[in-house]
Amino acid sequence: MRRFTKTVVLGRKSYFPLEPISDFIAARSYNYGSVTDILTTPSGTYPGGNGFVGGVLLPDGRIFCVPFSSPTARIYNPITDTLTTPSGIYPGGNSFVGGVLLPDGRIFCVPFSSSTARIYDPITDTLTTPSGTYPGASSFYGGVLLPDGRIFCVPFNSTTARIYNPITDTLTTPSGTYPGGNGFVGGVLLPDGRVFCVPFNSPTARIYNPITDTVTTPPGTYPGGNGFTGGVLLPDGRIFCVPFSSPTARIYDPITDILTTPSGTYSSSFYGGVLLPDGRIFCVPFSSPTARIYNPITDTLTTPSGTYSGTFVGGVLLPDGRIFCVPFGSTTARIYGLPLSNNLPIRRTHSAFDNKL
Repeated sequence: MRRFTKTVVLGRKSYFPLEPISDFIAARSYNYGSVTDILTTPSGTYPGGNGFVGGVLLPDGRIFCVPFSSPTARIYNPITDTLTTPSGIYPGGNSFVGGVLLPDGRIFCVPFSSSTARIYDPITDTLTTPSGTYPGASSFYGGVLLPDGRIFCVPFNSTTARIYNPITDTLTTPSGTYPGGNGFVGGVLLPDGRVFCVPFNSPTARIYNPITDTVTTPPGTYPGGNGFTGGVLLPDGRIFCVPFSSPTARIYDPITDILTTPSGTYSSSFYGGVLLPDGRIFCVPFSSPTARIYNPITDTLTTPSGTYSGTFVGGVLLPDGRIFCVPFGSTTARIYGLPLSNNLPIRRTHSAFDNKL
């Protein structure tokens, strides 16, 4: 049974799963322990003003914050508790939403209003513009690393997806038509290698199959109206959709092809979620002053300790098991939990199932 490759590729290591099913089993079958219920504010000041949307865990354990309105990125180092501004100027103006860790350790920034993507290299500290033109106009929201190392850009206003190939530096438009109109926010890699697009305004989900190059609409009706922002792959292979305007979450089971509404009422909005080391789901606060944690084993929703001020979009699982909340309107980040006794294995922290918006 193969795991993540660790062969050198152009002087780098490769971190994506060659066999999604075996990787899924290896990465999610173990309970690594619960983090302490505490909220802290790490060092560093962020620009606020809708600065960043989503973050990506770099191979060395630092967090790259993806620029939305900010003209520069930020990198937080959880070991030294320091914040730095890497090289490179971004266009600002709601340019990118979410990033994806490429197989060689670079970061692909998904275009939202920008007509071109960006790739940041943490080894050389350089920013480049890869080939390919995107439609702009709030086109895509989040991306997913496919099993073959390409990146699937999730359609927001665009009626077609895009796939970027970092090996050939080419951009293609896969088959399938999407509804547009702020349809989907974020995607989740399923254990069988397909991509689940999380409904935002769309009343139905979409699933893209990169093997057959087809798009299907699974059963189940969603509320629309900015319902959900991002999804989390549960340890049992189901998808948890994080509530934004919806007062309840949704869980889609790709095995039974059934959509259900789990227990718990959400009173405010959350933006993205993170699978905790013990298999629960941490919902990142957007307008809510408190986070939420959903337990898929007991089907219960709880409110962890700590009050949030400002807004956060997306969270990142740190190697030590804590959760880093990426600042959007807030001028400071937040970290939930205390470090575990041992760091999580790299196949868990850098998995294509998790390490994205």
